[in-house]
Amino acid sequence: MEKLINELKEGGVEFVDLKLSDLSGRLHHITFPLARLQTALAQGVGFDGSSLGGFLDVAESDLVVKPDTSHLFIDPFYERPTASLYGDIYEPDGQTPFSACPRNILRKAAKLVKEEGVADRILVLPEFEFYLFDEAEFYVETTASGYLVSSCETEPPSGLVNAYHITPPTDAFANLRSEMVKLLDEAGIEVKYHHHEVGPYAQAEIETALLDVTRAGDAIQTVKYLIKNAARAGGIYATFMPKPLAHEAGSGMHIHIQLWKDNRNVFSSEKDENELSEIALMFLGGIIKHSRTLCAFTNPTTNSYRRLTGGMEAPSRVFHSRANRKAALRVPGYVRGTKDLRFEYRVPDATSNPYLVLAAILLAGLDGVRKALNPGPLIKNQPEADDDRFPRLPASLTEALGALNADASFLAEQGLFPKELIHKWIKTKEKEIEEIESYPTPAEFVKYFAL
Repeated sequence: MEKLINELKEGGVEFVDLKLSDLSGRLHHITFPLARLQTALAQGVGFDGSSLGGFLDVAESDLVVKPDTSHLFIDPFYERPTASLYGDIYEPDGQTPFSACPRNILRKAAKLVKEEGVADRILVLPEFEFYLFDEAEFYVETTASGYLVSSCETEPPSGLVNAYHITPPTDAFANLRSEMVKLLDEAGIEVKYHHHEVGPYAQAEIETALLDVTRAGDAIQTVKYLIKNAARAGGIYATFMPKPLAHEAGSGMHIHIQLWKDNRNVFSSEKDENELSEIALMFLGGIIKHSRTLCAFTNPTTNSYRRLTGGMEAPSRVFHSRANRKAALRVPGYVRGTKDLRFEYRVPDATSNPYLVLAAILLAGLDGVRKALNPGPLIKNQPEADDDRFPRLPASLTEALGALNADASFLAEQGLFPKELIHKWIKTKEKEIEEIESYPTPAEFVKYFAL
C-alpha cells in the first residue's frame, strides 16, 4: 500500500475522492488528502447512514466506508489532482461488512454462482443509452409544474423520425461523445464504440467491452459519472431517464451476459441449432420466471414503465429470441461461435442501482440452473400484444413491487439480499410513487380542466 501511495504522490495526486452508492444507486463522495489514505484503509471513514437514502434510520445510523484500491482513476473534473475510487460499507466497528452494501451484495452473488460450479468467470457488457439536451428545466410546486427540454439537433427540425447512426452535422455531439470515450479509456474502461441512437433529439449510445461482473457495478457508476460531468463541462445536460420525451425512443441499459468455466463459454453448444447449451437455457429460464420481480430493481422508477410499452424496440413481454430486438432476452444476431456467444437482457435501464441489478440477474439465472427451468421455445417473430403464452412485464412500478413482495425468496436465500433491504426498498419506492401521484400533471389540466 505504501508503494501505491508513493506512486500517487509522485504522480502529483493531492486528494482521494471516495465514492459510494446509496440504495437507489445515486453516487455520493467523501474527499480527503492523500496523506489520509493509509488511515482510511485501516479504519475506514465514518458517515451518517440515515442521510444516504434507504440505508438506516436516524437512531442507529453510523456506518464506515473503506476504500478499495483495486481500481482507481484520476478524476478529470477536480481542479486539484484527485484520485477517485470506490468503497465498501462496514458496520461501525470497521470490521463487519454491512449486509446492505450494494457492492458486497454483488460480490456475494457472483461468489455463489462460482461456488455452485456454474461458472468460474462472469462477464457482462452494459449498453448506455442517454439523451443530451441543450436546455433542461423542470419544477413541481403546489400551483405550478412543468418541464422544458430542447435539443439543437431539432432546431431547425431535422425531419428525422429515426436518427440511428446519423452523421454530422445532424449528429451534433459526435465530438462530445468521443471526448467521453477518451475519459472512459483514461479511467480504465474499454469502449467498443459510440454512436447516435434512434431518438432525433440527440439520443446517444456508448457501449463498453465485456467486464468482470464484480467490477462492472463500479464501471457503470463511473460511466454515468463521467458522461454527466463531460456533458455539463460542455454546457449540455445528459440524462439517463428512461423516457424523457413522449412518443420518442426511450433509453435502456441492456446487459449482455456471458459465463465461462475452464476456459470454455458455458452458454455455447455446437449440439443445439441455436448454439445454446443446457446451462444457457436454464439460466434464461430463471430470468424469464423471475422477470416481473427483477423489474423492481432493473426498472425502479415510475418513468421506467413509460419505456416498457412494446414500442421503439423496448420489450413488453418476456420471451427469448435470436436477433429480435423486441425480445426481452436475445442472442444478438451478429454474435456467432463458441467464444463470443452471449445473451442480452434488454429490460433494464440506467436509473437502477447497478450492483443490485447485476446481483439480482445472477441469482435469477442461478435459480433457473438449480431448478432446471425451461425458458420455452425460441421465438423468431414478435408475438402479438395479447399473446398470453409469454409473461407480460409489469405495467407500473407498483406492479413490479407487488411481484417482488410475492417472489423474493430466490434473492433472500443465504441472506444475499437481506429481508430488511427488500422491505426497505419496497417501502421507499412506494413512498416515491405516492409522492409523484399526489401531483396533477400538465396533461391532466389539458384533458380535464374545462370539463
